[in-house]
Amino acid sequence: MQLERISKIQYVDGVRFRRGVVAAASRLIANSPHLDAINVFPVPDGDTGANMAGTMRSIVKSSGDSLEKSLEKMSALIAESALNGAKGNSGAILAQFLCGFAEGVKDMRRLSPSDFARVASLAARRSCEAISDPKDGTIISVIKDWAAHLSSRSHEYKDFHHIFSDSLNYAQKSVKATTEKLAELKSAGVVDAGALGFVYLLEGIVDFLENGKIKECFIADNDPLYTVDGVQNKVAVEKLEYRYCTEFLLKGSGIDKKTVRNAISGMGDSLIVAGLPDCVKVHIHTNDPDSVENIVSCFATVDKRKVDDMLVQHKRLLADSRKVGIITDSTCDIPDELIEEYDIRVVPLRLTIDGHEYIDHVTLAPEDFYRMLPHAEKALTSQPSPGDMKRVYSRACADYESVVSVHIAGVLSGTHQNALTVCRDYDNVTAFDGKRVTGALALSVLEAARAAERGASASEVAVITEKAIKNVRVFVTMDTLDYVVKGGRISKGQGLIAKALNIKPIIEFAGEGHVCTVSKSFGRKLQEKAFIRLISEALQGKSNLRYAITHADAPEKAERIAAIMKQKYGVDPVFIGAASPVIGLHSGPGACAVAFLADN
Repeated sequence: MQLERISKIQYVDGVRFRRGVVAAASRLIANSPHLDAINVFPVPDGDTGANMAGTMRSIVKSSGDSLEKSLEKMSALIAESALNGAKGNSGAILAQFLCGFAEGVKDMRRLSPSDFARVASLAARRSCEAISDPKDGTIISVIKDWAAHLSSRSHEYKDFHHIFSDSLNYAQKSVKATTEKLAELKSAGVVDAGALGFVYLLEGIVDFLENGKIKECFIADNDPLYTVDGVQNKVAVEKLEYRYCTEFLLKGSGIDKKTVRNAISGMGDSLIVAGLPDCVKVHIHTNDPDSVENIVSCFATVDKRKVDDMLVQHKRLLADSRKVGIITDSTCDIPDELIEEYDIRVVPLRLTIDGHEYIDHVTLAPEDFYRMLPHAEKALTSQPSPGDMKRVYSRACADYESVVSVHIAGVLSGTHQNALTVCRDYDNVTAFDGKRVTGALALSVLEAARAAERGASASEVAVITEKAIKNVRVFVTMDTLDYVVKGGRISKGQGLIAKALNIKPIIEFAGEGHVCTVSKSFGRKLQEKAFIRLISEALQGKSNLRYAITHADAPEKAERIAAIMKQKYGVDPVFIGAASPVIGLHSGPGACAVAFLADN
């Protein structure tokens, strides 16, 4: 957009600060795919560009076209926006830098060149303080070098163009040096992605000062600083010491960042605790996101949470020739090893238990859920957040030529409808209502994933998926009707009668996903016999059996039924696993489901 030419400006107020930030964001966002491509440290998960771009988009969106002239007020708004939208390691560091800047301009309406150098030094110190173990050769190194150069030359600067053009040159040299400072970068032959992202921000500001307009400036293909070729293959790994990139946004009053940092410092690495007394961003790489959340929630309210599997992200970057990506949701209950093997993208549903929100299968493991369930006064499920949905779909669409998605039955959740809304932004997605839940949904998804792995086209994968959805069946044994009564599916009177008579029903999800009672037995033994009989009748004359068994805190029952199925049909289950807490909330403990597909 066209703006005033301000190359020789002597001061920065709120309006000019916002315009500079927007210019910086534009440059970084335009080149974020390159940052993803060279991202090898601290983990080669290929998302540094997306994370930094997401952080900057949050700032641009929140500050809008504000004409607030007070630098103090504008910088506070931008700092808060950065915290709310910060993503990843580099995003959290950027957010802390902007919080430090806001601290430095408190009570100031405008900033001179010499003042800027002082404030930048404070922002750099605050950024470093937020990191538990700062590494030389990363974004924080370049920020520190840049700020130190500003401070040493501050007496020479006459205007802001002079400040940024001179310090940009120094920052570019600092970025080039990162390759030799970290073994991972040297092995891959690249500079640090986060550090280069910071330089992109400076380049955007300099271009704006020189041209008076904000534009997207893309990197030159032949620039040796930015050239990249097969980086991820050079740093391929089979496992990570800490697997999950975990982030929480804490809201409260008087939050002590040092106390929060000390409380979780032994639970992983890449720990950053950034922010303000009433708003703190926590970033950590850990193997136990749930425990980290339990600890940080003692200090403040967890307002937002995000957990990414970095090993899965890394393997996606090493993907084979598959052209079709697969998306589903957490109610499918597919085990992690199969998710990884087929690179299935999963959108998590959410649960709220006694006012505390959890991410299905991410911050709430099934075993913890079933331990909590009997004592819960109020428990609710909800479809994925718009942010989760958008994030998964946008990443899959970027990684694959086409995408096929299969979600929980539309009659049971609004997830599929939300997916259709998201899909309007993409022309390469085919979205299916899976019409089932748990193992039945999983089998349809796995049929699609196997077809994609074989190299099938998007249309071929869609045909196979549609056929699987049509033919898959699932029977579920119910051990208690208490939770069905709570959910309003049957009356309290019916529930009391069933309990008094020890009636154990079997249900099937049929048609569009509606629940049908197909058997009622007196006691567990008769129920199990009826269960096997129903499956046998459904499989009469069928071949090529594929089946999955899921359970609600009933592993012994699941193993017993698996043994019967193996003896009867000579086939092992595709998987045996715990049912999603979202499923368990409605079925209650003790439920067991057998889903199956077979050919005529």
